[in-house]
Amino acid sequence: IIIFPDPDAIASAWALKRLLWRKVQIVNIACVRETKRMDNLAMLKLLKINVYPFSEIKLDTFSKFAIVDSQPGHFSELKNIHFHIIIDHHPLSEKIEGDFIDIVPECGATATLLTEYLRRARIKPSSGLATALFYGIKTDTQNFAFRGTERDIKAFRYLFNYVNHTVIRKIESSEISLQNILYFKKAFNVMQVSLTQRRIFIYLGKVKEADICVILADFFLKVAEISWSIVAGCYKNHIIVIFRSDGYRKDAGRLAKKAFGHIGEAGGHKEMARAEIPIKYLKDISGKFNDKSIKRFILDQIDGVIKWH
Repeated sequence: IIIFPDPDAIASAWALKRLLWRKVQIVNIACVRETKRMDNLAMLKLLKINVYPFSEIKLDTFSKFAIVDSQPGHFSELKNIHFHIIIDHHPLSEKIEGDFIDIVPECGATATLLTEYLRRARIKPSSGLATALFYGIKTDTQNFAFRGTERDIKAFRYLFNYVNHTVIRKIESSEISLQNILYFKKAFNVMQVSLTQRRIFIYLGKVKEADICVILADFFLKVAEISWSIVAGCYKNHIIVIFRSDGYRKDAGRLAKKAFGHIGEAGGHKEMARAEIPIKYLKDISGKFNDKSIKRFILDQIDGVIKWH
């Protein structure tokens, strides 16, 4: 089961593994990106969920492949894998093939779908699994502040009875490391604010982990006068751009795809989206590679496809 490591994906993969228990010989959960966020690491540790780096998985030892909370086209590493199971709540990014496909963009979390599967299979989740699914729904709907449907609420309410709330509190108190605090300082120093566009844009330069862009984008969207929070940074060989919007007559996923989908991996929801662009693309078109040229490139791509309001 292949995932991009966030709480919704981790929980959904664990639930699918439970559904497959005693039906297959072995099930492994593999992360296509390294798990570095403190809350994700705390979740894995406290709930004792085993995940493996995708790079360490010997694909020829497995006969079936599944992907949850994502789609094969989101990652170049997966282009040669035939997926038998694809379960996601993100909008369909391209035509996909599989033996079982359940793409439900209306749902606020993939964990909602897996909770429904468990209930249909009459499988009562353990306290650990219920806690993971509950937290997955909680984070992906942002406590139902931005999105969520009756199905999400129903799953959330059902799981509540089995949740270990002490574990939830411990996970949520592990979100920010001391290293991340230093990035907050830098963000305040370099942020570009446009009140006419109701936008904050931050380019951090090189970052030690891509998830700091996510943490900062979420944080700055809380500013009362801001409707768009866009945070970018260079991580390894990619430019990472994180989009957050208030969702009112806005579509972050569409913006990300229009601005960067033709040169990298991009997509998401109305309220949140992500783009990853290979740095070599920027070198190829401009021959330049420095913080100033990267920042200008990102803003030009975004401003070229949107009318701010």
